[in-house]
Amino acid sequence: MSDFSPLNIFKSQAKQLARDKGLKLSVAQEVLVQKAGFADYHEFSVVAQRNPKDPRLMVAVFGIKDFPQAINEDDVYADLDLELEDQLSGAIADTNASGFTIDALEVETADYSDATGKLTLEVSLTYQGQQDQERMYHGAAFYLKASVELLRRDGIWLLADEGVVISSSESDADRDRRSEWEHWAQVEEAERGNRKTMAQALANELEISLDDAELLADSEVTANESDEGLVYSHWINFEPVAEGELRADLIARFGSLEYELHANFFDDILPDV
Repeated sequence: MSDFSPLNIFKSQAKQLARDKGLKLSVAQEVLVQKAGFADYHEFSVVAQRNPKDPRLMVAVFGIKDFPQAINEDDVYADLDLELEDQLSGAIADTNASGFTIDALEVETADYSDATGKLTLEVSLTYQGQQDQERMYHGAAFYLKASVELLRRDGIWLLADEGVVISSSESDADRDRRSEWEHWAQVEEAERGNRKTMAQALANELEISLDDAELLADSEVTANESDEGLVYSHWINFEPVAEGELRADLIARFGSLEYELHANFFDDILPDV
């Protein structure tokens, strides 16, 4: 059995109580198990082997009902706060905010090792500061995901050395920019959904098939504009590309292979990519 299993930790606690109070080990064990809510040591040992996360056992051995609660132990929470402040000091200096503290912490997974007594918590949290109202806004919070390693030693939880690894970090300013980019990307996508290719536009304008319009799509276009650059219309020249029946049809209907397009013709046309 490993050194840091619940049963071994309990035995160490019983030995310490026996030394402190001058009791027999068996008596010290019975005192502790009854205090934890078990009928006797036999029941305790059975539960420890079959259900090591029993809430009574967890409180007796680890001081908490379940492992995620360990993050809220006073020393752990304070040490985590200091470690985050140290690791994020450079980023914090760019925010024009101060007084950063942990907010909205959530433990996503908890994994305890009987071999090492190490508890690994995967957490998400907000590291929140107070923005200086006199200075330009550069963000006042960090949204973090991190791995936090705790050790159970001498009846308390401790933050392990190098026990905080930040796996992802995003400031509220970064999130705002990303939201803005996503917004404009959605706007552009919506606009693209209402736009058409040059061939589709010509097919509608000239009342010809899309296949015929594809042949005309690369025709030269010249803007008809004022000296000040105000566009009145566009001239498109089909002469080099229109052939056969398509050529004859255009001449018959429009009297020419040059065609005048209205000034806003290209507004809803997709750009070439």
